[in-house]
Amino acid sequence: MILLGAGVVAMLTAGLGLARLGGSPSESRATHALRAALWAFAILVFVEAALGACRKLDAPNTACALAAAALAIAGWTRRASVRRPVRGTDAAPHEVWSIADVALGCAIAAALALRLWAGLHKSVFLYDTLSYHLHAPVTWLRDRRLEIVPAVFGDPAPAYAPSNVELWFLFLLAPLGSDYLAGSGQIPFAALAVLAVAATVREAGGRREAALAAGLAFFLVPEIWQQAPTAMTDLGMAALLLASLPFALRLRRAPATGDCLTCAAALGLALGAKYVGALLVVPFATAAALAAVRHRRPGLRDLVVIGVVLLATGGFWYARNAIVTGNPFYPVSAPGLPGLYGRAAMRAWDYHLPVGDLRALGRMLAAAGIGFSVAGTLSLLRARPPIELALAAALGALFWIAVPYQESRFLFAAFGIAAIALGRAAARPPAWLGWGALAVALSGELLEFPTPERLALVPIGLLGAALAVVWRRLPPSVRRPTAVAGTLTLLVAGAAALAVGLGHYRARDPGYALGDEIDGAWSWLGTHVQQASVAYAGANLAFPLSGRNLSNRVTYVNVAGGPGDLLHDFGRRAGPAKDDTGSGASSAEPAPYRDGADFATWMRNLRAANTDVLFVAAMYPIVRRGIAADDEGFPLERAWADAHPAVFSLRYASPAARIYGMASP
Repeated sequence: MILLGAGVVAMLTAGLGLARLGGSPSESRATHALRAALWAFAILVFVEAALGACRKLDAPNTACALAAAALAIAGWTRRASVRRPVRGTDAAPHEVWSIADVALGCAIAAALALRLWAGLHKSVFLYDTLSYHLHAPVTWLRDRRLEIVPAVFGDPAPAYAPSNVELWFLFLLAPLGSDYLAGSGQIPFAALAVLAVAATVREAGGRREAALAAGLAFFLVPEIWQQAPTAMTDLGMAALLLASLPFALRLRRAPATGDCLTCAAALGLALGAKYVGALLVVPFATAAALAAVRHRRPGLRDLVVIGVVLLATGGFWYARNAIVTGNPFYPVSAPGLPGLYGRAAMRAWDYHLPVGDLRALGRMLAAAGIGFSVAGTLSLLRARPPIELALAAALGALFWIAVPYQESRFLFAAFGIAAIALGRAAARPPAWLGWGALAVALSGELLEFPTPERLALVPIGLLGAALAVVWRRLPPSVRRPTAVAGTLTLLVAGAAALAVGLGHYRARDPGYALGDEIDGAWSWLGTHVQQASVAYAGANLAFPLSGRNLSNRVTYVNVAGGPGDLLHDFGRRAGPAKDDTGSGASSAEPAPYRDGADFATWMRNLRAANTDVLFVAAMYPIVRRGIAADDEGFPLERAWADAHPAVFSLRYASPAARIYGMASP
């Protein structure tokens, strides 16, 4: 916990230093805080990527590298004699926090705290969290390097997908040796998204009350609220996309190197969050580019610097893929580039929705809540200039037409744009119409989707307002020591609560669950298997096999090829991919790594991996389409293990899984 705290302090210190160098006294406090947060995350991504490339990726090295970066930036600031003025002639006018500001701020803080509490105590996990988002960083941490972690028995693309948010999860995993905090790792990105919405509204001239209300309206969108306390990546990507907007607005008013580079960093971080980010970043990048060229055309040097920032903050994932596989977007094929399947195969798969099915699109948009959807739409139509409307329309078109799998979570950034429009509308006459839209959105979200947590935000906000009234009546000489004492008390209490919670978490079965029969197998393994090398097959759900304190080494062991062969190695042997016109394309979840399966090869690879335990799960029906299975849905590893009891001793059996102990040679 101490090492994690030191890393956080160093990261934030470095981010604040860069924000001070690139900031301006004319920016709002929300924008300055957002700038610091973006650079802090950018530094973390760069540090961990560099350490991973050097095979030095662990908690102590990360903390030391972050501390060195913080010291270097502090020295750079001192040498440059850069001082951010407290207040200047071009500074944004100071606004005292109103009672409404305090109430909304308390509601947002409480929402984040309640979501964190829910995340720390959740009993059911999301599939993607357990299949890749946590398994990849645990594997990187174990091997101390960034590597391509196989994604098998399902969609193979996550193995090659950009993984900036997973690097954040690794940062939370490494010093604790536990997913206690990483399992709720998107909470900081929820805060970043709220801050981005608020900062954009402020930079557009909106009042603080409207900015905070818009941020809260975004957070209360049901799917965003539900995903915040998880180790998914969609909210993280949306937060980073939205974080580019305040700086694009500033570039529209006046050219500034700091704003340009911070905007590029936000877009680069979003580009490196997941593959779909490469499409959804286009409208935001276009808006930033149009704002930048409004005053002057960038020169070659400017473009090079921007390119370096994009590469260092997220583009390096695509560069790695291009070097290793010959295709930045592997395994999706493209004209002239190697791959396993094309867009036609993806559009023929289960997760694609027909473009003509507008009812499905309407249901996704309405899932944000009738109040939010209606108020947001009206605010988008009232936007002048219609920047938000153009962005929302572009995002919607890309989502529905260009993205092969139209998952509703890819709309988070569009909901953020609608929230910004709500906040900006409150600053346009007639004021009652804008404030009314905000009230409709917030009340609709609370009343249409009531839960004790969400409804508790109302009395918490009122309590915050009451405390603000009392605070203002205190003598000035009492306020500062009271504020310092209260802040320190909250920090100490929070750290103590997290430390106690971590101790309890480590002492029990982690309790990973999806809500189906495989949960029992994970529970048994978590109780009976520790400090072991576990090979898995049948389901792309490797993280729960890490066990208590993440003590197990978990790998997929090839049944064909060499022990270290990866998907692109098998893809090369399989020959050219199907073309992207759809000719012969049959599956968006190919499994060439299963072709030519051989027991002797498998045994040799198991021995090479020093396997102690074999975990074989029954495959999901969609996976059985492309991978051979027995009558009960198990892959061939189960039959091989059952046929060799001298090597594989059955230790656990259920309709969902088999767990074997493996004898030493």
